[in-house]
Amino acid sequence: MPTIETLSERPKPVAPTTLGCEVLARFECEPDTLVIPVVDGDRPVGLVERTAFLQKIAARFGHALYDLRPITFAMDPEPAVVEAGVRIDAFCDIMLKGGPAALLRGFIVTKNGAYWGVGTAATLLQAVNTRQREQNAELAEQAAILSDTRAQAIAAARAKSQFLAIMSHELRTPMNGVLAVAELLRRQPLNTAAQAHVQTIVDSSETLLRILQDAVDLSKAEAGELELKTEPTALRAVMDDIQSMWEPRASQDGVTLLVGYEGDTELAAVIDGVRLKQVFNNLIGNALKFARNGVVEAGLKAWVEGDRIRMEARIRDDGPGVEPDRVDSIFEPFVHGSGPDGAGLGLSICRQVIDRMDGRIWAENNKGRGATFAFDLTAPRAVVEAEAQSNVSDLSGLDLKSAPHILIVDDNATNRVVAQALCEMFGCSSELAEDGLEALQAVQESRYDLVLMDIKMPRMDGVQATQAIRALPGAVGRVPIVALTANADPEDAKHYLSIGMAAVVEKPIKPERLRMAMNAAISAAHEDAQDQDQSGRAVA
Repeated sequence: MPTIETLSERPKPVAPTTLGCEVLARFECEPDTLVIPVVDGDRPVGLVERTAFLQKIAARFGHALYDLRPITFAMDPEPAVVEAGVRIDAFCDIMLKGGPAALLRGFIVTKNGAYWGVGTAATLLQAVNTRQREQNAELAEQAAILSDTRAQAIAAARAKSQFLAIMSHELRTPMNGVLAVAELLRRQPLNTAAQAHVQTIVDSSETLLRILQDAVDLSKAEAGELELKTEPTALRAVMDDIQSMWEPRASQDGVTLLVGYEGDTELAAVIDGVRLKQVFNNLIGNALKFARNGVVEAGLKAWVEGDRIRMEARIRDDGPGVEPDRVDSIFEPFVHGSGPDGAGLGLSICRQVIDRMDGRIWAENNKGRGATFAFDLTAPRAVVEAEAQSNVSDLSGLDLKSAPHILIVDDNATNRVVAQALCEMFGCSSELAEDGLEALQAVQESRYDLVLMDIKMPRMDGVQATQAIRALPGAVGRVPIVALTANADPEDAKHYLSIGMAAVVEKPIKPERLRMAMNAAISAAHEDAQDQDQSGRAVA
């Protein structure tokens, strides 16, 4: 804040012996002068304020009393005096404490006790107003800089997110070949050492895919694009899915996995079930790394509070625990737990998801061994209606029958080899097409029981090819199509199903998931054909 010196005016002072008529003449000649200082040498002795002086002159006998007498008879002998170095805001505080009358009076500014200038309430107001405008301009400039910086940060985060999404798609294609071939090798009569090597390939590949997905999710969160897709979700079913997914892995690692659910088995919450499972999966996977030959407990407790569901989740292991200096920072990106495994992203994603759900997540060491990772959530209560599910994860494992003939459509040679090998393993015959145009031509020239369709292809992609096939007349337009894609986003999967695909299988392809999807698609197509045949006979 500027000092009084910067706003003081420096009108020419008058001596104590100056006559009143001379001061009056000066006020008449200087209409903008509000105060005139009275100075004896360099020492101020009084102040003549325009309004007060003119009132005295205008009063009865005013001219007679003051015109020919020294100005000392009409001046204010005790004006406010302030040193030039005093801050304006500090002096304003003093003036305000003096009440409204003090604001109407002028004041004298001195420098080391000598006359320097004068000031008034008007000059103070002008100075404060000027300062306020400057501060507003500074704030506006800072806000613009912050806004620009934030916009640049968001743009950079989104660019990183898009880059990682593209990299994720591109990496899933070769990983599809690695995992699928490893799976085929694992089904061969190999010795124990070779089986162990194959298992290492599978485990390492799946770890790489999890790290990749974590990196994509983290970049989305930083860009503000980590969306939650809430829907009625049965909580007991969530825990059942988690148990069925992790029990084989825990058994393989020599860990006893105890998955529990405490609450009404019919309870359902409006929540993003996929993200909820992701948090459990990351926390359980982290616990298994540190509890080899031990125990991992994963539990969810749920109860009703009004129209909302309260959830408490606890994942406990009996491993070495978390280093005390890392307990508070373990959910930060690239911070590891008790060991060197992993990229330090999984726990950070857990925090991002729970934060988006308005929940709380934390970690703490157990009194004995190990650590407990916990999170609490609340969500609206919902009612889940039983309905037939169309996605692969919910299909029952039935056997393919009657050696179906399959058209495999993929622009990547490795993916075609993998899919063909899997079809042979399932007892199916197959033919190949390299893009959507070849697939469209093939289904019109030959009969196929099923089409395995890649999504991203040149000339005509999988979506366009499916739409073109569905537009064909007769049975050709109804051939079942299963999507094989690295685009694992749930919204993409919904879109593929909406245009007439029977199921969606994520790359890298797991043989059992593909087999179940193919069987369900062929079975559904066969049932539809029978229904249409019966309808036709009824009409006839």
